Amino acid sequence: MPPSEVTLYRRHLCGLCDDALFELRALSSEMRFTIVERDIDADADLRARYGEIIPVVAVGDTDVAHAPIDFAELRAVLEWALGQGTTAS
Repeated sequence: MPPSEVTLYRRHLCGLCDDALFELRALSSEMRFTIVERDIDADADLRARYGEIIPVVAVGDTDVAHAPIDFAELRAVLEWALGQGTTAS
């Protein structure tokens, strides 16, 4: 079964993160996935992992996009990942 959650790694007061969330919300109604937001500043491991490359979009355990995000490419990657069931790193 394909994953039905898309994770947005972000931080507070990040305009690029807000843009990514806006786009993900539009896509989620069409592609039927749930958005999980994770604040990297609330977790030292996430902050070390992502630092300044946020926003990062992940499906399962796979990061599929990071800043700067091309939203046309993101759509294509999400269509593939959600349809194929990407869960590997």
